[in-house]
Amino acid sequence: MMGSLTLGSNQHLEASRDDRSAPIEPIFSYPTVGASDDVHERTVRDLLIRAVPGTAVHLTTFTFTRPPLARACIAAADRGVDIHLLLDDNSVGADATQLLRKQLGDRVSITEDGAIGHNNNHNKFLLVERLTTGESNVVWQSTSNFTRKQLYRHNTSVVFREDDTLYDIYRHYWNELAAGNTDLDYNRIEETDSATVYFSPRSDIDTHLEALRNVVPGPDTTIRFMNSIWNTNRLAVVNRLAELIEQECRVEVILNESESTVGPNLRGAGAAVLEYPDISLSDGTGSEIPPNVHSKNMLIDADFDIGRGKTERRKLVFTGSQNLSGPGLSDNDETFLQIEDDDVYCTFLADWKLVHEQGTRLSNRGAASLTRPRPEHVLESVECASSTSRRL
Repeated sequence: MMGSLTLGSNQHLEASRDDRSAPIEPIFSYPTVGASDDVHERTVRDLLIRAVPGTAVHLTTFTFTRPPLARACIAAADRGVDIHLLLDDNSVGADATQLLRKQLGDRVSITEDGAIGHNNNHNKFLLVERLTTGESNVVWQSTSNFTRKQLYRHNTSVVFREDDTLYDIYRHYWNELAAGNTDLDYNRIEETDSATVYFSPRSDIDTHLEALRNVVPGPDTTIRFMNSIWNTNRLAVVNRLAELIEQECRVEVILNESESTVGPNLRGAGAAVLEYPDISLSDGTGSEIPPNVHSKNMLIDADFDIGRGKTERRKLVFTGSQNLSGPGLSDNDETFLQIEDDDVYCTFLADWKLVHEQGTRLSNRGAASLTRPRPEHVLESVECASSTSRRL
């Protein structure tokens, strides 16, 4: 199975096997100083445009303040698409949300103080029953909210197509969110051929600790994080990483400098940490929003203990809406995906390297030196890619 890496510059690195999109499509945004990237919003608008009239679309998100996307939702409904939106109450007063409520009526529901959790509905996913291209049961899972600020954040989306089971799992979850019955012991885990989904709120496990539990330590183990929020409520994950680092594992982390608080803890544990810097925009770019990190990704390339003295090499990708925070695990409505696919892993690794490069350049040389990454950088970064033919 071949994933595709979609650059914010509208250029695509994709499998040349046929004209259809890959069943799993990772998408990444690359904002720069003074230049936004709306690739995640454009993806959703495109899916809405291609939704077949008479079929269902379900969207839930934490913040929704983007009028262009509101108009796309309304246009889909006007074409006969059975569209339903479930929005957290933190943006209930936004013009875009008010427009949706005025035009779509009871197709828009607002969750107050969470739905299943008791804090926030922090989810960011879209479900499309059928597209005019013939594809069905599409799941778009993202780290991105729908605000102007998010256009200046490094975010991640993953689109799944034709996975009926995954679609049904998300639809069941959406219905339970809409029902609004609080259950802080929700603790749900579902698995398909495409992904394993961990839903919050959880009282049973720390999802990230669970992912690291059976990692076999050694010099050929590499673990990477890219997180907007990682705070001291989740120091247990730092402690586990310290144990692995002591046994020669390599741990590399990108954090949002202004949002995360565990940088010193991680450095003390021996991890290589880049805190993506807040920058001054006094360079005349005319933009008041600097780029930064909003993804919530973990990549593991390691041997795993599978019992009876045996190990198995695995490359795992984790992404979704869950921050490495206490509320993200136990109080919020969240989704956290595990994907095991070598080509998807490679695209995530390429993204991690590009964001790390950009953050390092900002730290070392300032805003004036920063330009959008070139596609050849992506090709150079995908060092673990298979020999399958790729094209720009």
